[in-house]
Amino acid sequence: AAITEITSEKIGVEVEVMRGLDAEKMNLALTSGEQVDLMNFSSYTGGISALVSAGMATPLDDLVEEYGQETLALIPAEDLECGKIDGVLYSIPSLKDTARAAGFAMRMDILDELGIDPATIETYDDVHDVLVKVHEAYPDMYPLVTSWGGGGMQEIIPFDNLGDKLGVLEDCNSDSTTVVNLYETDSYRELCERMYQWNQEGLVMADATTTTENNLLSANGFAIFSNYKPGIEGELSRQNSKDIKVSLLYDPYKHTGIAQGNNFMIPYCAKYPEKAMELWNLMYTDADVSTLFVDGIEGKHWVWTDDTHTFVTTPEGVETSASGYPVCDWAMPNQQITPVWEGNPADLWDQLNAFNQEGVASPAMGFTWDSSVLTNQVTACNNVVSQYDTALRWGTLNPDEAIPQFVADLESAVINEIITEKQAQLDEYLANKE
Repeated sequence: AAITEITSEKIGVEVEVMRGLDAEKMNLALTSGEQVDLMNFSSYTGGISALVSAGMATPLDDLVEEYGQETLALIPAEDLECGKIDGVLYSIPSLKDTARAAGFAMRMDILDELGIDPATIETYDDVHDVLVKVHEAYPDMYPLVTSWGGGGMQEIIPFDNLGDKLGVLEDCNSDSTTVVNLYETDSYRELCERMYQWNQEGLVMADATTTTENNLLSANGFAIFSNYKPGIEGELSRQNSKDIKVSLLYDPYKHTGIAQGNNFMIPYCAKYPEKAMELWNLMYTDADVSTLFVDGIEGKHWVWTDDTHTFVTTPEGVETSASGYPVCDWAMPNQQITPVWEGNPADLWDQLNAFNQEGVASPAMGFTWDSSVLTNQVTACNNVVSQYDTALRWGTLNPDEAIPQFVADLESAVINEIITEKQAQLDEYLANKE
């Protein structure tokens, strides 16, 4: 209702917000032709490429030309290319973290009690030592828990997933453009071996692969693998209602999937695509509109901490988790025109932009994989991945035994056909780019 007060005057529309569209509900809405004028496709399997292949995404070039010039002026050219498929724009990257780095997030109260300085944690050996200390001091606490339910783990290997992880570039920091099977790389094996050892030592949550809980740091968990970016500590602290500190484990890198992730598109079933583009443009450029989407209503969901209007916090007597707004500013088009939450640096958005610029770009930056030519093979391989990957990542399978069988099953599901086709598409993209 508060958003509609603004949009009614500025672009002549009322806005109805739909929430809770998981992959299944999103697919049902799209296949049934339900009116959805603007949609965040982050939970849609296969992302924008799959939506385009299925004919469910509206081309944006003409719409942006007429109604989104202000938005275009904000988007770096390198990132904008990641919203294109075969030269046609279908999505506009959000002004979020378009680089990523691996981090290790921990409860500060436990660190303080054990006298551990998070600045000294720089390697996985350091992480192991901290987990051991926590396990010894707090035997009833889970030292390492999932990043989200269902065995979720933030990515801690700096590879370019080339769209779906079925054929990747092993290291974004390398200039190699050779597509390989992630699950038979040294990087993946080393991760699984490490996690198997930690699991054997009791350092990993016992039901990590099956838990449905999110935000476990707010309960009986000490640490999670986290993405790392400016503002991540404030974001996690608000999510978990505890002071969280994050140590950097891997420097920032960039690939197409990061820029494409958590963005919006205009579905084919949009009744008012022109108005959708006008609203989208406001979400990038109008601070009041963006703040309502990201943080909610002033006085109800957030308040300024003082008259300087430098930081915001939750109103007195309101818990962040009970305010009605989840912490998902990264899922909205432009968090950088919204207030900075208390606990973050005042120049948070400048730091975020600097972080994005520091990210080492994958040599395949801008490439989008078209999997539609091998749909059955992709489905078969994804079914195999679901049998092994989560269990291996959380150390519940012995990698010496499971990885060879995992790779063999992927080859039986013809992952090598996918890798060959993906390599051909990437080579063509790079040749045309030159």
